[in-house]
Amino acid sequence: MMNLMQPPICAPKVEWFMLKPEYWIEQTREAEELILNREEINKLNEESFRQMKSKGFEEWLYDLRKYPKKITKEKLLNTMKTYSSKEVFPSKTCYDIHANKIPETVKNDVLYQANFDGIPDEISVEWGMLVKREDIRAFPTDTVFAEESKAIDFDLFQLTILPSGSLVAILHQSKNGKWYYIQSMIYKGWIKRENVALAKNKKEVFDYLKTDRFLMVTESRVETEPNPFIKEVSNILFQMGDKISLIEFDKIPESIPIGNLHAQSAEGCYVVKIPIKDEDGYLQFKLALIARSNELCEGYLPYTRGNIVRQAFKLLGERYGWNGMFVRRDCSQFIMNIYRTMNIIIPSYTKMQEEGAAGKSIKFSGSIKNREGILNQLKPGNPIYLKGHVVMYLGKAANNYYIIHSGAGYGVKNEDGSIKPVSVHGVFITEVHQLLMSGEKSYLEAFTTAQKFL
Repeated sequence: MMNLMQPPICAPKVEWFMLKPEYWIEQTREAEELILNREEINKLNEESFRQMKSKGFEEWLYDLRKYPKKITKEKLLNTMKTYSSKEVFPSKTCYDIHANKIPETVKNDVLYQANFDGIPDEISVEWGMLVKREDIRAFPTDTVFAEESKAIDFDLFQLTILPSGSLVAILHQSKNGKWYYIQSMIYKGWIKRENVALAKNKKEVFDYLKTDRFLMVTESRVETEPNPFIKEVSNILFQMGDKISLIEFDKIPESIPIGNLHAQSAEGCYVVKIPIKDEDGYLQFKLALIARSNELCEGYLPYTRGNIVRQAFKLLGERYGWNGMFVRRDCSQFIMNIYRTMNIIIPSYTKMQEEGAAGKSIKFSGSIKNREGILNQLKPGNPIYLKGHVVMYLGKAANNYYIIHSGAGYGVKNEDGSIKPVSVHGVFITEVHQLLMSGEKSYLEAFTTAQKFL
């Protein structure tokens, strides 16, 4: 190893030089060649929407252009039953973020706020757009519901997270009116009403979303520049894979706001149009600034192996965030956000990615040798699924096979044969013969399916 001031800590068989994307890209044949062009990507995405619907997974990847104007009470209750019904509400002891037991009175109030008895027989669907990054919750509460006092980083009610600018179909609201139950493109659940701007009509939100003039966030996270005069556009957070509308060059103002000698101009910045909420709760759009020093792409990144690997390594070392907790990513969001920078639309849930997304699937089975043979058919950037988890294949080095993923950790066998679990809870590189954290089997033995988005 070269003389490093602080040598990196790596999993077994992972060397320091493997922590750079260039190492893997240089070994990748045709790394910078297009896998699919823009038209082919659009066809792939349309096929994913069709497949998800045909398999009964539509609520995890919904083409909102086709959402009905009205739905029945029965349909809403059916939509809610997976995560948000009385039947799935936890009856066992749960713990809050301070590792304290959650009282029954709190549980009862959460169920009361879900307002099941307030659902009308027929529901007129309203439309809204998020003005801030927002959690989707299983129930209308901010309270963390953890199964164990030591596992407060795993919230049973955290379903996923949506970026600013996300379109939502509003289907129901809580008793106190502070929460909406919504259907988004990638999930359904409860979100805070305060971060949703109501659309006066469906057309205005779809017009905003379908623009060809936009920035794609290609680093882990960026935010708009602070604006002390227009706080609604200040420090709005975006993460990798988020799309931000650009305005035309001839519409760039002298500063934001105009005529204020303390206001910031567009020098060194992009001028973007972002959604805000007016005094009456309705959707408006205002201009904001994002520094050009951030890593952004005007339009989508080309869909190449090199770009997939580069995007993955921008997240190396970040903490694992269950369903978007801590402004971070879990395993499936790691994959989803990376591919989204190239306009590959996939669900945010591992099961749906594996079973519903369009592409070519390859099943793992048989002996270690057979499984290694399947790895030899893969390319860097291909996702590989195992029960409740997904990783990204990197390639082969010194007769070993490597993956990168956002995961809990791995297991190491002690001299006495016992297994020592090693906690990582972040994005890291592993060799596939490494034991899972449980020690039950290796990653390779646990692999079920590899997916190629072709």
